[in-house]
Amino acid sequence: MDPKDLFISESHYLLSLIETLQYDTIYHEHLRYYSLHSLKFLLESHGLEIVHAKKIPTHGGSIRVYSARRGDFPVRNTVNELLEAEKSTVLGKEALMEFKDRVVLSKLELHSLLLGIKQKGQRIYGISAPSRGSTLINYAGLDDGILDYVLEIKGSHKIGKYLPGTLIPVVEETRLYEDQPEYAFLLSWHIAEELIPKLKQKGFQGSFIVPLPKPRVVK
Repeated sequence: MDPKDLFISESHYLLSLIETLQYDTIYHEHLRYYSLHSLKFLLESHGLEIVHAKKIPTHGGSIRVYSARRGDFPVRNTVNELLEAEKSTVLGKEALMEFKDRVVLSKLELHSLLLGIKQKGQRIYGISAPSRGSTLINYAGLDDGILDYVLEIKGSHKIGKYLPGTLIPVVEETRLYEDQPEYAFLLSWHIAEELIPKLKQKGFQGSFIVPLPKPRVVK
């Protein structure tokens, strides 16, 4: 880097992951979950200092960090503000152990919600097959007796296959509008606010299950 150059990086943000219970985004393709404290240590070990940082919504919560050679730019207040905000969560063991407990409780709450639905003989179709969906479904122990199908848009290479670790078939999304199941289970729940209006606009008339951070039904 030349003097006055900026190095800008974006990483999945550990604080957002913990706060919104995104255990489903922990899988082999995602190898790092940075806090600003860990990024500060990493960058400073290579002669750089963080001059600006901000949270961004990508992947359900990421952090964008601006760093430069020490002294090239003034350090903005955003750096200390974020360091202070995450201190009690990422620097100690207690918050991480609490995260573990919340993950277990969310699994049990999801089972409770699904039990009431299946006792009524109602159908649940999964919406999309993202990588994070495999973590959620396998950890929660969901199978083809609970989710009838997982739906993907036309042209997806996942259609005609099964969700990893299960016998839940992946089929084309048009089945959602043809069959009109009572519930659509959002595996990409972190973008629920975007997905729900689109699925309604396409003709889905049922309710939506948002599994995390707290399982709930959205009409």
